[in-house]
Order: sequence, then C-alpha cells, then structure tokens
Amino acid sequence: MKSKLSEVFFYVKQAIGIVYNSSPKWTFINALMVIFRGVLPLMLLYVVKLLVDLVGGVVAENASQPDFNQVYIAIGLVGLFFLLNAFTGSISVLVKERQSYAINDYIQRLIHQKTMNIPYGFYEDSNYQDVFYRALSDSTHRPTSIFYGILGVIQNVITLVLIMAVLTALHWFLVPFIILTATPIVLFRLFYSQKVYNLRKEQTEDERRVHYFNSLLTLKEFAKELRVFDLGSTFLSLYESKRNELRDKQWKLLFSKSLLELVVQLFSTFSLLVVFAYIILEAVKGHISSGVMVMYFLALQRGNAVLQELLTRVNSLYEDNLFLKNFFEFQKLQVIEDENKDILFPSKLSNGITLEGVSFRYPNASKWILKDVNLHIPVGKTVALVGANGSGKTTMVKLLTGLYKPQQGRILFDNTDLKYISQPEMAKNMSVIFQDFMLYNVSAHDNIWYGNVKRTPIDGDVTQAAQDAGIHTMFKELEYGYDTILGNLFKGSEQLSQGEWQRTALARSFFNQGQIIILDEPTSSLDAFTEANLINHFKEITNGKTAIIISHRLSTIKLADYVVVMQKGGVAEIGAADELLAQKGLFYQMVESLK
Repeated sequence: MKSKLSEVFFYVKQAIGIVYNSSPKWTFINALMVIFRGVLPLMLLYVVKLLVDLVGGVVAENASQPDFNQVYIAIGLVGLFFLLNAFTGSISVLVKERQSYAINDYIQRLIHQKTMNIPYGFYEDSNYQDVFYRALSDSTHRPTSIFYGILGVIQNVITLVLIMAVLTALHWFLVPFIILTATPIVLFRLFYSQKVYNLRKEQTEDERRVHYFNSLLTLKEFAKELRVFDLGSTFLSLYESKRNELRDKQWKLLFSKSLLELVVQLFSTFSLLVVFAYIILEAVKGHISSGVMVMYFLALQRGNAVLQELLTRVNSLYEDNLFLKNFFEFQKLQVIEDENKDILFPSKLSNGITLEGVSFRYPNASKWILKDVNLHIPVGKTVALVGANGSGKTTMVKLLTGLYKPQQGRILFDNTDLKYISQPEMAKNMSVIFQDFMLYNVSAHDNIWYGNVKRTPIDGDVTQAAQDAGIHTMFKELEYGYDTILGNLFKGSEQLSQGEWQRTALARSFFNQGQIIILDEPTSSLDAFTEANLINHFKEITNGKTAIIISHRLSTIKLADYVVVMQKGGVAEIGAADELLAQKGLFYQMVESLK
C-alpha cells in the first residue's frame, strides 16, 4: 500500500511539474482564484444566516413601522456575493482555458521531441505500439485534468474545512460522522478506478485493431481497393465485431460499478437524513434560531455536495494518475547513445562504404534478414543492389541510412563506424529516396526543399533539382508555378500522378547534395520516356558521388559500375552487369526471367 501511495504522489508531482513548467504565471493566477473561490461559499452562508435572523426579528417585533435598513444591507450583501461568485466564476473559466492552451502545447512539444528522437525501430515493434497508443491517447488531457483536479481538491478542502468548523459548533460528532459515511464511497471508487485502468491496458491492442479497421473504412489510402475489391462490408463487419467485444467488457464493468454505487449512495443518503433530523430537533427545542437552522441546513447541504465533489475529484486524480503512467512510460523510452556520438561524418569520403560481418534481424523476430554480409562500395562508384523480394535489399538501405543498427558487425564510412555518427550528420551527407516515399501536401518548391532544409532554398537550386528529375516543365506550367500546393487535401491544390510524385521525390533527393545517393526503385513509377531522360544524364547527377541503386529494371541496373546480387540475406555475386550476364549465374537467371 505504501509503495502504491508513493507512486501516486510521484506521478501527481510529475503532473504538477508539467503544468507549472508549461506556464508559471497562469499556474499562480489559477491557484489564487481557487483559494478565493474556496472561501467564498462560507462567507455567503454567514450572510444568508444574518438575513434570515434579521427577517425573523422584524417579524417578531410586529412593529407598525419596522426598521428595514439592516435587512436591506443584508440583502445587498447577498446580492454582492452572488455577483462576486458569478464574476470570479467567469474569470476562473477564462484563466483555466488560457492555461489549458499552455499545458496542451507543452505536452505536444514533449511528445514531438520524443517521437523525433526515438529510434526508428520502435515504430516497427508491436510492443512499443501499445505504449505509443496509450501515451498519445491520454497525454493531451490527463495532465490538465490532474492539475485542475488538484486545484479543485484544494478548493473543496478549504470550503469543507470551513463548513465543518460551522457544523462542529452544533455538535463535534457531526464531522467524524459525515467523514465516516463518506469512506465507503472513497474506497469503492478507488477500487473501480483500478479495474477500469487494468481493463483499458488489457484492451490496448484490441483498441488499436478497432482503430485500424476504422482507418481502412475512412482513409484515402485504402479507398481504391475498398471499392475495387468490394471490401467495405467485410471491414465494417470486422470493425463492428471488435468494437462490440470491447464495449461488452466495458459495459459489464460499468453496470456492476453503477449497481454497487447505488447501494453505497443509499447508505450515504440515509446518514445525511439522520443529521437533518438532528438539526430540526435542535431548532424545535429552541436550542438554535431559525437563521442558524437554515445556515446549518445550507452548510450541511453544501458540505455534502462539496464532499461528494471532493471524493469525485480524488477518484479522478487517482484514475488520471493511473493513466498518466502511460505517458511517463512513453517519456522514459531510452535512446541509447554512445558517448562518442558527436563524431562527424567524413567531410569527403576517400575510401567508401564497408560492411564487415553485418547481421541484422527485426525486433521480436527470430529470422535473420541479413547474415554475415561483407561488402565494399568504393567511393565515387555506383552500385546496384539486386535480388528477389526478401533478399535483404531494403533492409540494407535502412542500415546504411542509420535507421537501424546491425546486431552484429559494423558499417564504416571510410574508417568511421556508423554507430558513432548522429542522425543529423547522416541526413546531411545522404540523399535518399525510399520505395514508399512521402507525398507532402505542401508547395512544389517546399516538396523539393525538404530534401535538405539546412540549405538556403535558392530558386535556381530548386529548379535544377527538378530539371534533373524531369519534373521542372510540369511545375512551371502549374497555375501558381512552384508555389502550387500539391496533393488534394487543401483548396487550390494540384494532384499528381504516381510517376510525377516519384519524380518530385527524386528532385527532393537530388536537392540534398549529399555525398551518398541511395535510390530504392527510383524509376518504378516512371514512364519509359521519363526514365530514358533520367538515365541519359544519371552519370552527370551522380558525378563525384557514391550511389546505391535498388532496382529490377535492367536499364537502370546497367547504370551501375558494379552489381551486387543478394540472396537469402547474403551477397551471392558481385561484378559489372555485362560480366555477370556472361557468367550466366544467378544474375543472368534473374534477367532472363524478366524477359
């Protein structure tokens, strides 16, 4: 129990730290508003008590010309407190809303900083997908909820302590009696909060699966096959089936919670009636005045409401704390960095790229994708990686670009080990186009500039990259030229064909001007004419650079100085294309199969 309490306090402290760091000024203003609004209800109770007693006194005097001045003053004070309560309530809403912006912005910044820097491998690990999902689902509102929960608890405690002090004046036993009757509610709600948290954690993967089927039904990327293969009803059935499974479990838990909560609330209501009866008897006996009786009634009613609110907030705090663990679990994901990570990429490669005994397998997988690969790519040469699907070509690209690190062996750029080079250094020295390249719904100009945002986007350099990729003429003829937004997400956009998107991605890669160019199926979506134009001046584009091409097209492969044939995660053949064809080995068989 002690460890659980310490964990609760730890996460509450962390949440308060997040809120305070997001905006110290608004945190302080919020705290002042809470304290003031915590004291206000008691002051109002006292004024109401004065008003009732004054009215009672005037009626008792039965004077022909009673003095109403004191009554008017009391009414004025009541009105003033109502106005003050309304005014501070409106101000409080504004202050909370303003701080909510700051908290959400701060949390998003933490998330973005983390997602930008965690290793790429986490995105392809199903275990971490659950961590991501839980963290991103709850992080945007839980810290804010905890902060306002704590402020609310403080406000409730201030109000409750003052009201309890009033009730103690009637009888000391009223306070422990009320607290005692509230205890079962606290324990009940905390118990079910833990059960809700455990159920949500257990259902994380199922929730992701429901989200996935919803994406299949709603996102553009799946819309074509959804219609062509008439998959709509199939996916809808899977979505509804998985969703209903989740809801059935959640409903059963909610139903049992509501049923038991009703019993607990009945006990609490009966206890409250006992106290009401005691106050009425005290008034009937003449031990207290009508005004005092009304004050006690209001204090008891308000005290019970505040107590219920306090218990709800404590329960919410506990529940928020449980879910906030997901966010901090995500934040604790460690990026293992070597102390020599600041070593720079060679300013000018002199030897080339060397793979020494490189072996790799994906997270949570037993199969080796690459096994004991030894390969040297000379500086300034173009190498084509060829092989059947699954032979390890794309995986090797992921290793060469630093997205993954080999489990065994090492990759050297000259004599510098890849594992000591930072990702920004890699990005600065590598021009890459992946087979599943990105389609950015931004201007044509920015689509190319994104290849190297560290470079000043001089128009001449951007258009030169576009010319190298064979896309300049098309961009120039668009309505707004290079300022035209590409895609179809926004108004005034121009959609491109798949081949045009690929040429745009090529231009982005060429704009990078890295020492190494890696092209994964660079001409797969290009028409024959565009491919021929690209091939004609490919040597000019790669002049002085080390290039690696993955392709199944013989016309593209023949651009390479060397062909590396991969098979079952290893290197099967190396040589010039014509030499390998003459040997009539594996490469020859592959080429023949394409005819």
